[in-house]
This record gives sequence, C-alpha cells and structure tokens, in this order.
Amino acid sequence: QAYRFPTVGELYQAVTTGTVLSVPNPDLKPERARSAELALEHRDARGTLRLSLFNEVVDNALIAQSGPLPPVTGTFSYVQNVDRTRARGIELALNRGDVVPGIDLSGSITYSDARTVKDAVFPAAVGKLLPSVPHWKASAVVTWRPVDAISLTAAARYASRNYATLDNSDRVGNTYQGFYRYFVVDARALFRVNENLEFALGVDNITNDKYFLFHPFPQRS
Repeated sequence: QAYRFPTVGELYQAVTTGTVLSVPNPDLKPERARSAELALEHRDARGTLRLSLFNEVVDNALIAQSGPLPPVTGTFSYVQNVDRTRARGIELALNRGDVVPGIDLSGSITYSDARTVKDAVFPAAVGKLLPSVPHWKASAVVTWRPVDAISLTAAARYASRNYATLDNSDRVGNTYQGFYRYFVVDARALFRVNENLEFALGVDNITNDKYFLFHPFPQRS
C-alpha cells in the first residue's frame, strides 16, 4: 500500500505558460494505491526469464489534465482526484546471454488494462483507458558479437495507441498535442580498438516512424 500526496504546486501555485494557465486546487486529497504482483522467475547461468501478473487499485487518483474549465474560456492545466482507477495486466521479460554463441537477447512485452472505475465528477471517464497507459508495450534488444572487438546491436520499441484525456476524447493522435502508437527500430555498431579506445556508429528510428507523444518525437537520426 502506498500514498502520494499532492505537491505544493498542485495545491497552491498558479503559473501561466504561454496561453495555458496551471490552476491549483487546495482541496486535493492524497491518493492511495493498493498494489499486488505475482511473479514466476527462472534463473540460470545464461540469464533470467520472468512472468508477472499485477493488479493495482488507486483511490482518489491524482491525474493531470488540460482543457477548458467552464464557465471560463481558455486552456487550463490542472490536477484532479479521480474516485477510483484500476490497472491489471501481465508481463513477460527475458534477459539471456549467448542464446546461440555470440548472440545476446533481452526484451519484454506487457499487456495492461488500466481504466477509470469510478468518477462522480466526470462520469464520461468511467470505463475508459487511463491517460498515457496503452494496452500494449514491448521492447527487444539483440546483440551479435562476431568477434570480441565488434558488437552489432538492433533494438525495437513498440507501444499501442494511448490517450491524454480521461474520457479518451482526443481521438486524433498523430498531430501536435496528440498521443499515438509507435514502432521504432534503432541500430548501433561498436568497434573496440583497444582497452582505451572504441568507436561507435548508430542510427535511431531507422524506419523514420512519425509519431507524437504530445510533441513530435525524433525521426531518423
């Protein structure tokens, strides 16, 4: 069981950033999280394999939002208490060296179902996905060492569609201030000359995936 108390800024500080006003709320309550996890893990000389089941219920969840606050017009940023949220899911994680000679593999895949269970102030949010928590997230890293002085690495990251609003009303995700799915592949080559000198060359986002998590994220570089 854990608690998170609202910060002084969330309680009392009004700050303007451009045209967005951060609105404090001195009546915010602390949130209480009750979390449980069951994990099965196998270990041997080459690494680990872990399967986890998790469940978390949060009362008075402190969740940041932005948007209008009627009857005043304009854009506001604020933190509110959500009566109850629930997140449950499963994760498989792998970290293995020398899967075949010279090749290391690590990665994980997570399924999460995180939703608003109760919100008397904003009933439209009930049953919707929590902000910034997608159903699926996955990553994988493969490293090949053809000789001791050279390592070649490829890495991939994936996340399914997620939302910024409690009622999931921000349906257009692939634009500025939107949140969208992404699949990014990176690569890196490392050449070791001696104990004191090495060179590396890398390319991030090889497929030049164009995606947004509020801001546009870097394309191929």
